[in-house]
Amino acid sequence: HRCSSMERLIWQAKMIAPRNVPVLIQGESGTGKEMLARAIHNASTRPKSSFVAVNCGAIPSELVDAELFGHTKGAFTGASQARAGYFEAANGGTLFLDEIGELPLPSQVRLLRVLQERKVTRIGATQPIDLDIRVVSATNRNLLHEVGAGRFREDLYFRLGCARVSLPPLRDRTDKLALIRDPFACKPAVVAETDDYVAIASEFRSLAHLPGVKHANVFEPA
Repeated sequence: HRCSSMERLIWQAKMIAPRNVPVLIQGESGTGKEMLARAIHNASTRPKSSFVAVNCGAIPSELVDAELFGHTKGAFTGASQARAGYFEAANGGTLFLDEIGELPLPSQVRLLRVLQERKVTRIGATQPIDLDIRVVSATNRNLLHEVGAGRFREDLYFRLGCARVSLPPLRDRTDKLALIRDPFACKPAVVAETDDYVAIASEFRSLAHLPGVKHANVFEPA
């Protein structure tokens, strides 16, 4: 049997999945935030479209805008050719922004504008590109604390968190050893993290079979 915290999480995720609103996933490292994001995508109205995962904390601060929003040839030193950003790569599907709390404040401003306007403009360009995209973000930080400390924009927090879910820590999942192993979780690339992912794999599997219901627009709360 699932622990009560996971039962609530699965119920909440099933309600959120078919609605095209931004989702903010909060939880400690190793609790399966990306796996939940993928499950929500698979149970959404766009499961056959791209799911693009980005670790915001792994991008050097000076390259964040170019990586997320793209750039034209010659837009900055080293830009030898034009390049689409992650928003364009995920257009029509889901963009998963992991470690969203690591974004520098100037990039948060630009991200907020993209979410508000549903358009992205490459660095060095003047013509915006229309977006049809769902944004799912995740963090292991307390973003409200970050807002209070001035490290994260309050308006961006509420824009990203039209729907918010919190993953319980593994230590609170009393049933985790009884869960069935998922072959996906046992890929060699994540074998070191297998114990963490196995603990929640079967919890999220059923989300992929949830029929989608078109609801709301992609960036606004219902």
